[in-house]
Amino acid sequence: MTRLDPPALIGQRKPQILFAHDSWPGQFGGFARWLVSDGWDVWAATGRSPSAPDGVRVLRYVPHRAPSAATHPYARPFDRAALVGQACVRQCLAARDAGLSPDLIVSHAGPGAGLFLSELFPEAVHVAYCEWWYNTPGVDTAWLAEVKREHPARAPEAAILERCRNQPIAQELISAGHGLCPTEFQAAQFPAAFRGMLRVQHDGIDCAHFRPGPPGHTSHPLLAGLADDTPVVTYATRGMEPHRGFPQIMAAFAEIQARNPRAVAVIAGDNGVHYGGNAERRVDWKAEALRRLDLDESRTVFTGMLAPEDYLWLLRRSDAHVYATVPFVLSWSMLDAMATGTPLVLSDTAPVREFADADCAHLAELSDPIDIADKIRDLLDHPGDARRRGHIARERVCATCDARRIYPDKAEWLFDLASATRSVAGAPAPSAPAPVIVSEAASADGASRSST
Repeated sequence: MTRLDPPALIGQRKPQILFAHDSWPGQFGGFARWLVSDGWDVWAATGRSPSAPDGVRVLRYVPHRAPSAATHPYARPFDRAALVGQACVRQCLAARDAGLSPDLIVSHAGPGAGLFLSELFPEAVHVAYCEWWYNTPGVDTAWLAEVKREHPARAPEAAILERCRNQPIAQELISAGHGLCPTEFQAAQFPAAFRGMLRVQHDGIDCAHFRPGPPGHTSHPLLAGLADDTPVVTYATRGMEPHRGFPQIMAAFAEIQARNPRAVAVIAGDNGVHYGGNAERRVDWKAEALRRLDLDESRTVFTGMLAPEDYLWLLRRSDAHVYATVPFVLSWSMLDAMATGTPLVLSDTAPVREFADADCAHLAELSDPIDIADKIRDLLDHPGDARRRGHIARERVCATCDARRIYPDKAEWLFDLASATRSVAGAPAPSAPAPVIVSEAASADGASRSST
């Protein structure tokens, strides 16, 4: 774990902030820990039972019943979210006696935790974290359909069901009045009427932890067995699924193994599907790749989910790391790899191009495994150029997403919102965070994340 030097405490009181995330910590963990180190009073409401970061007071809620099967299908997303929101409100209501009276609320919109918090705490500034808006057809599903030479589902029933997933997101954003979105691409999916409510700012990457260096030691038995002179191509993902290009990347790895008899493919992540419809979720994509492709199983390593230290080891050891996504939410793992200076082959898709271009990575056509393999081969054949691109990639991500700059800037924005609201209401405003100047050598706060 690395730490970020917090600004000194000043004034009488730092703000109290309540995070609401059904799967805490989600996108909020590193920022919450940094706020604690800056003296903020930090609370989190969640449906999970995680180990709480030092100083964060965690409230766990449990809906009193499951969603009803009798609910109209169009209303089921809101039924599910309303039950979560009700449980969260009840837990927060009970916590008021323990001192919960937030100046600020930041909630993850969609699952429902923040749906009714503005009604419980009307004097608090509420910011809804908005990750995705479901269009019909969505840019992600349209891309997948094109690759499969299919037409996106156009039946009115399917379109209505997809649109209904937006109901809790829209209500939470409207209730909050302020929105936060991590990328321009994701913000562009929202209707024009909502875009003016969205501040676009990334969650922050721990660039002090993810940085170039020798791999060092790993205790992971499958990684420790890799010889120092073995060409290693890597892929790290939360789930092995079409949304993250898994079928095409495995086909590219099979092609690389055929061209280079020494190359080893290392795949980190869970054999599961987290995105997409029922058709995608019914397939075991790992088993399908092993059945369909001519992969050398002695040179194909599936590590499972990695501990943070092993994940960093893998990024530093990689001779060519592949990240891919359809037009969808961008994973942290691409930016982690950029910060580490890892030689990269990236899908030439819109969310990727927001942060990377041909100067810092090879961009490949995701639907073409041969193109991906060609780009991997180029990195293996030209290691000097690969490392040069990696250096540029690190400069890019440090300039745009470094948590050492993102966290203080986000805290200042939130403080300004709270101060403006308190001033209008006539209540004392919380004391401001001190300005922060950090150097490249400074460390960043929060446990490192495993691959996403």
